[in-house]
Amino acid sequence: MSDRELEDATTAEVRVENPTEPGPVRGSSPGPVEGGNPEAGSQALRELLERTRLQRLAELRESSPEPQPEDVAKAAAAKAAKPERGGRSKPRTDHRGASQRIAQRVARRTVGKLVSGTTENTQPVPIVTALKGTPYQAPVQAKEPSEDEARMVLDLAADIAAMMMRAGAGTSDVEVSVIAACTACGLATVEVDLTSNTLVVHYSTSDGRLLTVMRVNRGESTHFAKLASVHKLVTDLVDGRLEFHEARSRLDAIRTQRRPFPEWFTTGAWGFMVGALVLLLGGGPIAVPLGITMAIVVFQLGKLLGRTHLPSFFITALQAASATLIATIAGDVGIIASPQYLVAAGIVLLLPTQSLYSAVQDALTNFPLTAAGRVVGVFMTLAGIVSGIALGIVCGQAIGLGHIEVLVPKTSPHVVTAILSMVAAAVVSMSGAVAMSARRRFILPAALVGLASHITMMSLTLLDVDNVLASLLAATVTGFLSRPLALRLGAPAIVLMIPGIYTLLQGLSIFTAVYQIASESENVSFAVGLSSLFTAILANAALAVGAVLGSYLALPLKNLKSQNFKSQSSAEEKVEEVRSGETSTAVIDSVQPSGAKTQSSGPGGAGAQAGGSSGSGAASSGLGGSGAADATETGPIQT
Repeated sequence: MSDRELEDATTAEVRVENPTEPGPVRGSSPGPVEGGNPEAGSQALRELLERTRLQRLAELRESSPEPQPEDVAKAAAAKAAKPERGGRSKPRTDHRGASQRIAQRVARRTVGKLVSGTTENTQPVPIVTALKGTPYQAPVQAKEPSEDEARMVLDLAADIAAMMMRAGAGTSDVEVSVIAACTACGLATVEVDLTSNTLVVHYSTSDGRLLTVMRVNRGESTHFAKLASVHKLVTDLVDGRLEFHEARSRLDAIRTQRRPFPEWFTTGAWGFMVGALVLLLGGGPIAVPLGITMAIVVFQLGKLLGRTHLPSFFITALQAASATLIATIAGDVGIIASPQYLVAAGIVLLLPTQSLYSAVQDALTNFPLTAAGRVVGVFMTLAGIVSGIALGIVCGQAIGLGHIEVLVPKTSPHVVTAILSMVAAAVVSMSGAVAMSARRRFILPAALVGLASHITMMSLTLLDVDNVLASLLAATVTGFLSRPLALRLGAPAIVLMIPGIYTLLQGLSIFTAVYQIASESENVSFAVGLSSLFTAILANAALAVGAVLGSYLALPLKNLKSQNFKSQSSAEEKVEEVRSGETSTAVIDSVQPSGAKTQSSGPGGAGAQAGGSSGSGAASSGLGGSGAADATETGPIQT
């Protein structure tokens, strides 16, 4: 038997991996062979198959006689003497049967699957794919840094995330910012684990060493100006216009960035927003200044109660009860004719608008754990509002206050009324942007978004579209306009989206439903009031769903991002800082000592305790700044 026939007589040809490929990462445990891990058990199987093959070849050589040289010469001469047909040589006759060939192919395929596995290798995958569809989808990636440099990069990314979480950013925005920053600094295989108040960033070096950094967010303090600054920093880092040490310095400067407006001005902005809402709902000229005064009183009451470390549920309930009593007394003495508009505007002041939007966004973007935590907070705030309204109604009835006519008949629209409502909608959005500490350049775009949302809602109402569906469509317009405008101005979409949603909130529906429940009569049963309350809450939830939907529909418009803004000179940035008063010498947001705690409460009375250190990292920065997130001392406004 010839060597060629000996090769054909082997049991099976097994496809094995290239032995020069790298082995498993240090510290990883081998898994079972059938699990599909090519490094786990394939080496022993390959050795077994090789020994079997060599043994089979030895047996065949012993059992078959060696070919004589004369036979080999005759066979070669006969092969050369045969004429070729059509330029092709006659294929060698295979004496094996078809069944034997099929069996060998099946065996070869089976053993190959057994050796190489049927699943993909679970090696670190570049997480840069998560940036698709985001403002950072094309980062300029640096080379992989050393271990010490990687540790500092992780610390920088964790500080960015902690600052964004505290300033009011959504979970998905925080995650893509961390991934973009790490990718731009050369860490393309980081893993990010993010919950409602905790961030963990993992990175494995080329030699298998694992680096981990963690941050804990102990309270929110809405600061849209700081959020826009962090967004601009990450954008410059991703575009390659910023080095690591420059980014570290800028982030430390952003940490001490003061708010663009003083505290008394933001408090007045909340008051003007409530007054504009009263006008938007149909209140008279006396109800508007009364609404401004009521909002300021309710806001200051929430700040005062927040210093007592009372849980936010009770603070919100007391604020809602005080707003209901103020409106009921004003209506009973005859100062205003429609006190329900005053209460409705006060409810909008207390609604957890930003938390509701973030909860829906997290639920729709595959952050179920974070969404569940936010939903619990939203539910408790709504429960506090409902309980406070019911408490105010019961207290008003106990002291003999008059009945409020909550079912207001619809009136035909007038031109003057429509113009006033549009002006009021623009004022609501502008006041909301100021109250959320947005920069001056975002005020007019916020008014544009709010005006467009209100016009859409008003048009759908005139067409007799269902309230929930109209809320969904109007909020879709809000999200569709907010994303490209905000990116053009160098900020995340939430900076314009939240002020634009304020014009669509259903405060009057909530008050009407709660009043029907608390003042049950023969005409209105408890079941009817409960159904109305569920519909009102559903309409407010539809606003958040529509805003997220509109933001995703605006993804094709990402190219509208201004190139002129990306190439903005440093002189223009300095002029903007001077105009907005955001110099690094006047520090209002400062880092507190480890044991210090500050109390911050917003309109909803959410007294969030901010620990001095936002979190501790398993790896500390060598040249960068501190890993602690900022804790504010001055009245941050929580919605």
